[in-house]
Amino acid sequence: MTCCTDSRDPGASSPTSSAGGQALLEFALVIPIFLALLIGMVDIGRIVWANNTVSNAAREAARFAVVHGGSRTTACPVGPPATVTIIPPASASCPFPSPSKEAIRNTARAFIVAGGSALTVTVCYGAGCSGNTDTFGATNARGTPVTVRVTSRVDMIVSTLVGISSAGVSAESTMLVNH
Repeated sequence: MTCCTDSRDPGASSPTSSAGGQALLEFALVIPIFLALLIGMVDIGRIVWANNTVSNAAREAARFAVVHGGSRTTACPVGPPATVTIIPPASASCPFPSPSKEAIRNTARAFIVAGGSALTVTVCYGAGCSGNTDTFGATNARGTPVTVRVTSRVDMIVSTLVGISSAGVSAESTMLVNH
């Protein structure tokens, strides 16, 4: 009588190697889903960050436009000039005086940190204006609304998995000229 002999087949695999194979298979099945979710969360975070940046840029550019309106005391007015606006010649301190809107666009571009690609900034004066087209007769006089719209595209990392290559973000800010 033998007390402690192993009756299993010597060629059979041990329970330990079978459990290790199962864990490896489960890991191989779960890791792609986990990585896709992780990268998707990063993409969502980038879109939220870009949206926040674009909103801030539109707000700051509109603020710049209303502060640099067409009063007699404005050193470097922007936008379509009013009759009371004194327009200085272009200089180092005032590179884009009225009727140019380029200083407003440059202000928006300066506030874009994570805006993505295909950045577009449009500026228009007057109620109901759109794009870069001012309402007929609109000027940069006090009380005139100015609208700044900033749009951009954020490229997605997981585009091959979900079929979306980029996400569009945009913001619009309208304020009244107060200077």
